[in-house]
Formats: sequence, structure tokens, C-alpha cells
Amino acid sequence: MVREPARNAATTPIDLEGSRAVFDRATRLARALFGDVDSTITLKLESGFWRSRSNETVADAASIREVMRRGEVVWSEDCAKDPRFCNEAAVMNAPHVRFYAGAPIRLADGSTPGALSVLGLTPRAYDASLARRLQDLADFVADEWARVNAERGQMGAEHTMGAIVDAMPVSVVLTDRDVRVLYASPAWIKARGLEGVDVVGKTLFELRPEIFEPWREGIFNCMDGHSRSLERVPFPQNDGSQGWAKVELAPWLDVDGAVGGLIVSSYDITHFVEALDRIERSEERLRVGLELAELHVYEMDYVRGELFKVGAEDSFYEKPMTYPDLAKDIWVGIDPRDRARVKAEWARHEHEGVPYQPEHRVARSDGQEIWAAGTAKLITDEAGRPLRLVGALRNITARKASEQALVQAKDEAEAANRAKSAFLATMSHEIRTPLNGVLGMAQAMAADADLSETQRGRIEVIKQSGETLLTILNDVLDLSKIEAGKLDLETAQFELDDLARSVHATFQAIADTKGLDFELSVDKAAQGVYEGDQVRIRQILWNLVSNALKFTDKGGVKVRIGRERDALSLTVFDSGIGMTAFQLAGLFRKFAQADASTTRKFGGTGLGLAICRELAEAMGGTVSATSAPGMGSTFTAILPLKKVARATPKPKKPARAKARSRPAEDRPVRVLAAEDNAMNQLVLKTLLSQVGIEPEIVGDGRAALEAWEREAWDVILMDVQMPVMDGPTATAMIRARERSEGRARTPIVALTANAMPHQIAEYLESGMDAFVAKPIEAQRLYEALQIAVDGVADARTAAA
Repeated sequence: MVREPARNAATTPIDLEGSRAVFDRATRLARALFGDVDSTITLKLESGFWRSRSNETVADAASIREVMRRGEVVWSEDCAKDPRFCNEAAVMNAPHVRFYAGAPIRLADGSTPGALSVLGLTPRAYDASLARRLQDLADFVADEWARVNAERGQMGAEHTMGAIVDAMPVSVVLTDRDVRVLYASPAWIKARGLEGVDVVGKTLFELRPEIFEPWREGIFNCMDGHSRSLERVPFPQNDGSQGWAKVELAPWLDVDGAVGGLIVSSYDITHFVEALDRIERSEERLRVGLELAELHVYEMDYVRGELFKVGAEDSFYEKPMTYPDLAKDIWVGIDPRDRARVKAEWARHEHEGVPYQPEHRVARSDGQEIWAAGTAKLITDEAGRPLRLVGALRNITARKASEQALVQAKDEAEAANRAKSAFLATMSHEIRTPLNGVLGMAQAMAADADLSETQRGRIEVIKQSGETLLTILNDVLDLSKIEAGKLDLETAQFELDDLARSVHATFQAIADTKGLDFELSVDKAAQGVYEGDQVRIRQILWNLVSNALKFTDKGGVKVRIGRERDALSLTVFDSGIGMTAFQLAGLFRKFAQADASTTRKFGGTGLGLAICRELAEAMGGTVSATSAPGMGSTFTAILPLKKVARATPKPKKPARAKARSRPAEDRPVRVLAAEDNAMNQLVLKTLLSQVGIEPEIVGDGRAALEAWEREAWDVILMDVQMPVMDGPTATAMIRARERSEGRARTPIVALTANAMPHQIAEYLESGMDAFVAKPIEAQRLYEALQIAVDGVADARTAAA
């Protein structure tokens, strides 16, 4: 039976020369089996045919191809008559081969690389037994081929495996059951510092006891057939430093399946452990830092479905947040009271690019109020699909509590300040009311012509005492305004010479009484018109001069006004008692005097100089002092005031109102006075009667309005604070009815203890024409009346 054609070339390589002894043995057996024949093994290689014998009769290529093609024994009894071989050279020519038999060499992989052939010079009949024997010999050759290749392959594999093991960063050692080394890779030898040591045959404990002794029990436990993996095994490195290895211990089995020993592989992971340790320390520092700063950082990974977080999470939430929690509702951690606002901020961040930095309360069920300042960034792919949400929370509970406490403290302070201001305003009004009586009556009594010198002296004492009390009251109110930040500075033009000489004139009598020289000099460079708050500038100069005269009993006081660059300098020299350096250091503190005896001897509250400095600093200037005990003192105020080229024309000062009716009208001046206090009513009546005016006095604004409705008045004196209806309200109603009824405008002069610029502006806005401050100065009252009466007369004359 003809077999399927076999592959006709060897796919498994073989060492031909190394196998020649096997081939020769096979051919000898074939010759012995067939007798007078020649025998050869022929292999078909890529380079051509290879024959084991070259000096004897050989088979031609055609016969070999036929054997390889058929894949079974080919027997030609007489080649000369066999059409398959008759034309072969060895048949037609010497040696004239007649008999040929060939058996295919069939390998296990199915290939037939050649044939075992016998050739004779005489014909031979087919012998099935010999044919089988020939095939057996060919199969023997194939088996030898396989064996040689197996040995060669094993040697190659061992060589390759050894090369691989040697090249791997993993160090390997193979031991027997007594842990004697059978094989050790170069990496293992180097890692253990055993270069140059014959390690084979020695136990691990002999080679490096300090490494392996601690693991003795674990090593021998692996002899029961179980593997063991050790993740981080410490070991001393050759340089003495600490190393780390990942170690795998696995038993190997002998041919009988018994444990023959151990394969110990270890991988030096020192760099990984150190890197991991650095990362862990870095993460620990980060975690501790975040916790100390009460920061919580998180990352929502929508692709992996994971939540990474680090920091002070437990300072915000009652229980740790999870990815499912946030994936279900990203706003779950925000207090419902703030959720809508935070969502709106996120919408603005997405649509308008506004930074997302909300402050909100954290959702908690325990009632504890935790505040967080958040920030977040959504990272998307090119299609806009969310990939990660990275954010951070900072615990601002303490800050919010501080802010709340600050707001509360501010509210309480403002309430206290309002209460203080209200108290001072009330006390000012209550003190000014009796002072108005004291000073008003003192002025009225001083105007009487039939007083003796003793009586006039007593009245002057009353007047000076009242004025001193008024000065103290004004100082306290000024200090209160300064501390409350409500000190308003006016800006208006004023003549410096006029201001300086008015202050000088005010104190000239005091200087004369004490027998002191009192000089005033204004440098030419300083003369002229300035812009500033002349009331406050006069107050500074007044205080400095008053102080100098108070503490000077002999010699004199000199006032010098000069100009330094763009500033006005007010300097007051005195020859008084002087001060020590210690006393100078506390001179400008509130309620400060040089010493306790100063207050007892000279009086005063110690507010004047403090107020001077505050006023000067409010103008951008300074106040300073130099002094020495018994050598007098020098006070200097530097005020950066703008000097102007010319002054706005001043209105002509009215003459003092006469104690008679105006000749042009031939009738007395009709004055309506609205004042609720009986003492003040008496003062007004007394002062006005001394100039020939008999006022009609009512007790509140409504009564004044009703009196105005009944008849015409030349002037209305209107108190500001009154029951039933106050002065500004009554004034506003009078002005409104004048406009609606077409009545002539009646001058209204405010009488008030509250005469700050903003208050005066309110009075004028209500419709009042002028004001007279309480306590009332008779001269100012008369001047205000004169201006009002002259204005009415001028208006009537113009109308006529």
C-alpha cells in the first residue's frame, strides 16, 4: 500500500558529523543483514544530498527521491529492468548496480529527511522479512536522530536558561534538601558579596548566616512542598546599608516527585522600597499638613468609578464620603440651606468663567455647624464628557465664628457708641440748658447800669465760671467726636490776621490781669488768606495760648505765626513753670496733666492739648512741645493749609440792634420765640427786653405754627428740640404753607445746643435762615435779629 507523500526535508536540525558513528553502525548492520551489498544513509538537505559513505557504491538521487516520495521500503529486484532506475548512472555504468532496496528515515514530526539504502551488483528477489529489517534499521536511525536532537536541545535549553537566569535582575539559588547550594546565579553571588567564593556544596547558613538564620524555620517549612512568598525582606547590603528584597521560596521535585530541595529567587527591591518610603513619607507630610490646615482634597474619577481623598475629611463630615454617595448627588455634602446658592455659583463658573470659590455650611445631622470654603475643577474629554472632578475644602468654621463675633462686637461697639453719643448729646443739652440760664442772666445783669463794682465783679465770676464749664463740655464733646471718627472739618476761606488778632484780643485782658507781656507777631510770609476750618484752627491757637497764660505767672507769652514751605506754623512761647522730659512724654495723652498738683493748682481737664494734636493730625499736621523745668515751654503747631491769592468778599457786619423800633416802620420788632424750657424762656425775654423787644413766647413747634398762622412776625426764634413738634418740622411746615398760600417769607433763627456743621446744614435745609448756639451770647443773638430784620426791610423796600 502506497502511503501519502511525506515531507521530504528535515525540519529538525541534527549534528551530522556527531551522528556519523550512529549512521555507520546502521549501515554495517544493513550490510550484515543483506550479505554481499553496499549500504549508505542519504539525507536530503537544503544544500543538496548528504551521504554517510562516499567511497563506495552509492544510490542515485532518483532512487532516494522515490523512497522519500513513497514513505515506505522500495525494493528493486533488477534495476536494469526496473523503469524507475534503469536510466540511473550507477545502473547503466560502473559499478552496474542491479539490486536496490531503500527504507525511509521517518521522524516523529512527520518529515522524511532521507533513506537507508542497500545496493548489490546482482539481482535479488523481494524478501519481505529483509524489507522489514531494513525499515527497522531506518527507524533506529530516526530514533537516534531524535535522541541526539533531544540531548542537543536539552543542552541548548540549559545553556539558554542559564544565560537568561544570569542576565535577569532576579538572583536565583538552587539547593538540595539540606539547603546546600547546587547552583547560584551570578546576581545571587554578587548580591550576597560572595564573589570568588566556591558556593556550590555549602549551605545557605554557612555562606551568609546573618541573612538566612532568621529565616531557618520558614526555609525548612517549604520542604513540605509548599511555596512561600516574602514581600519585603530586609538584608544588609555590601556597603553596610539596609537593603530590601522580594523573595520566593519554591520546592523543586525530583524524577520520583519528591521534594529535592528549594529554588530561592529574590529580587532586589531596595530602590522601590526607598521610593515607596519617600512617597509614603511625602503623603504622610501632605496628610498631616492638610489636617493641620484643616484642608480636605478629593478627586472623583468618573472613568474608574473611584474617589481619592486626603486631608481632614473628618473635620467636615460625620462619616467618610464614598464614590456612590457623590455619584448619586454631588451636592450631598452641602447644607440644604446653602445648596441653591452654591449650585448657582457653579453655574456661573461653568457659563461665565467666574472662579468657583463658594463658602457654605456642611450637611450634618448632629446639628453642628461646620463652614467650608470650597473650590473645584471639572476635567472633561474633547467631547465634554466628565473625566475627573478635583476639588478642595478648607474648614473656615473658626473664621466664621470670629467674623460673627467681630460683627457682634462691632454691633455692640456701635450700639455702645450710639448710646454714648446719645448720652453725651442728652447731657450736653441738659448741661447747656442751665448754663444758658446762668450765662444768659449773667449777661443780662452785667448790662444793668446801676450795678456797683462789687456786684459787677461777682457777676463776672459767675460768667467766667459758666464759660469754663462750657469749655470743658465742648472739650468732652470734641473728644467724643474724634474717638467716634465723626470729626468733620470745614473748608472755607479766612483771613489769618483776623483770626490771630481775635484770639489775641480774647486773652489780652487775662494777660493784663496777671501783669504779663502778651505779644503777637505774624510774619509777612504768613499773612494773607487761607483755606481751612478756621473754627478748629482758632480752637488750636486758643488752647495753646490759654495753656501758656494759665501756667505763666511772670514774664510773658509770645505768639508767632510763620510759614514753612507749604505749612502754617503757630508757635506759642511762655516763661512759665516748664516741664521735665518725663512730663513732656505724656503731655498729649487724654486727661493728662504734668502732675496731680497741676490740676489742683491750675485746674483743667487735660483734654485741651490732646484735642489740639487730634485736630492738627486730622488736618495732616502736627503739634509738638519743648520745655525744661523753670525755663518755660514752647508749643508749635504745623498745619498744611493752602494759601489763596484773594479772599471771597465778606458780608458787611450788621450793626447792633437798637433798643427801639425801626424808624422806617415806626413800630416795634415783632418776635415770636418757641422755647419749651421755662428758664430759657426767661433768658430770652430778659435779653430781648433789654433792647426794647417784647417777644411772644410759646412752648413747642405746633404752638409756634399756630401763632404764625394767626398773625405776621418779623422774626421767629425757633428752638430745635421741643415736645409735640420740634423746630425743624415746624419750620418746614411754615415754609410749605408760605409757598402754597403766597405769604411773605418770615425769617426763622434756630436756637440750639447742637451746632455742628452737619446739624446746621439740616436746620438750613428745613428752611431756617440762621442759628444762635446755646448757651446764648447776647451779642450774637442781637446780630442774628438785626440781620433778619434788615433782610425783611430790604425785601419790602424792593417789593415797593
